[in-house]
Parts: sequence; structure tokens; C-alpha cells
Amino acid sequence: PAATPHDLFPFRDFFATAPGGLTGETGVFKRADAADDAAAAEGCFRHLDSVFDELASYRAFELLRTPRLRGDYLVTTEARVIGLTCTHAALARRRLLELSFAYDNIVMEEAAQVLEIETLIPLLLQKDPTRLKRVVLIGDHHQLPPVVKGEAFQQYGRLDQSLFTRFVRLGTPTVQLNQQGRARPSLARLYSWRYKELGDLPAVRRSPAFRIANAGFAHTAQLVDVPDFEGAGETTPTAHFYQNLGEAEYAVATFQWMRLLGYPADRIAILTTYNGQKHLIRDVVERRCAPFPIFGRPSAITTVDRYQGQQSDFILLSLVRTHAVGHLRDVRRLVVALSRARLG
Repeated sequence: PAATPHDLFPFRDFFATAPGGLTGETGVFKRADAADDAAAAEGCFRHLDSVFDELASYRAFELLRTPRLRGDYLVTTEARVIGLTCTHAALARRRLLELSFAYDNIVMEEAAQVLEIETLIPLLLQKDPTRLKRVVLIGDHHQLPPVVKGEAFQQYGRLDQSLFTRFVRLGTPTVQLNQQGRARPSLARLYSWRYKELGDLPAVRRSPAFRIANAGFAHTAQLVDVPDFEGAGETTPTAHFYQNLGEAEYAVATFQWMRLLGYPADRIAILTTYNGQKHLIRDVVERRCAPFPIFGRPSAITTVDRYQGQQSDFILLSLVRTHAVGHLRDVRRLVVALSRARLG
């Protein structure tokens, strides 16, 4: 009998592991029609050509000796998605232009927290600006704006307004998410009033993790008024360095209570609105918890501003009362503080 394409095909062992196998109804060669098998063989040869073409492209990579040169080669020839910050984009812009770096689309995450001038930098990283086809800004203008150190520039120059927020204020059409999948519905109600028709994804209503109560606590969210501790309330060792020892001790004691109940330390974070309180809580944790493995340290002890964009299952929040309305006079900071917790 005449030899079939399957019999003459020289790379049967290489393609034996192909999906569906080499032969059979779902295999490479059906062995029912010689013309179909010949076409399948040609497809296999084209695949082999593409493999050798890809190997040839790696030859240049082998000749490059330094990590920087290899990185430049990958960025300009192989990479399909490149992630970098706006700051790094500014630092690397000259080098990227020298490499003839080119791209068609930009997706900017947390765009509402990026300075307006910084938003423009990633748009100018290639020699031909007309190549750029699409810019997608993703952010939340109801949360904290970019940080501007000069208060005069912030208040009167509006330098803390991101390009994202400017577009929203000008009425540029936007797409707003109307369902959240981060937190329990009862927790989401603490900040959902700030968003138009914010609902809940089915997962947060059906998942056992969101339906089971938090052991040891009567409520999902609790507000506790901490009175003066040892005759003292808020203190300011230096200007604007607000501290409250009673709140710090209460927050750390609550953390210890949760650890004794079995809550994992890496699922608890302690937040505050002032740097002074942050340092005080860290000192208390180092003295009360860190030396003892049964307690350990929480996943984070930081300020609300620093924790934007992050989340934890459980949040202990120390607000620190001041004589005048402090950082929480900005409702965006309140939204950030209340939306970091997933479970309680």
C-alpha cells in the first residue's frame, strides 16, 4: 500500500504530546483523507518554523552581557505589557526615546492620585506621539488626591487636582462601577453613600467568608470612645505630631484580643490619621506584642493616606481627637479610612 502523510512525517515523536494526540478523531492526523493529513503535516512544519524563528530572536539576547542591555532588548522587542510608575517613566524617558520605544495603549491605575503633570509623562515616551491610540485612566476621585507638600500651591494653585479629577469635574463621560466586591454589604454601607447607586456583587452576599460573624465582636463595625488615659488625652510632643496613648493602648489591646481568639496577624492592620499616633502604636506593639509569638505584629501599622489602594480583612482605626477638626475634614480621607476593611 502507498505510504500516507502520517507514515512519511519525520517528527512524529515531537508532536506525540500535541492536544488530542498524533492520530485519532481529535489528533493531528485523522488518517481518513490523505489531503487533510497532508494539510495537517504542513501546519506542523509551519509550527516548527515559528519555533526556530523564536530561537533565532533569542540569539541577540545571548550576545548581550549586562542586565541593562538585556532589559532594553526585552522592552523593545519581546514585551507586550510593561508596568512602571510615572516617576520611573520620567527618569527613563531619555533612554526609552533612544531605544525607539513604541506603544499604542496606556492604562493608568490610581489615576486620581497622580499629579496632573505626572499624568502627561507616560504619554511622551516615544518619538512618534501620533502612534498612541488609547489612554485609559482608572481611579476614584472620591478618595485622596495627589500629595502636594506646599499648602499654598495645594489650596490656591489646585496642584492637588489630578487630570482624572479634572475630566470628571468638566463632565467628561465616564464609566463608574456600580457594584463592589471588596467588603461585607454592612461595611460597604459606611461609604456607599458617597457613590451613586453602589451595590454589591453576588459573591459578597453568598460567600461564607462574608456571611459568618466575626468571633468575639457584637458588631461588624464598632465605634469606641476612648476616655482620657491616666489623666491625659491627646498630646503634641512637637507641632502637628498628635498622639493619644489611651487610643494606642486600646488598639493594641484589641489586636491582642483578636490574636488570642485565633485571628491571623497578617489579616489585621492598624491605621491612624496622624504620623505621631502611628509611631506611638508601633512603640506599643514592639513592647506589648512583638516579643511574644502568640501575638506577633499586625500586617501593617501606618497612616490612612499611606494605606490607600490596599486592604485588609480587619482594620483597627485610631482617629485621635484634636481641638479642631483635623485630617477628617476632608471627606475623601474618611472614605479611604472606612473602605480598607473587608470583614470588620
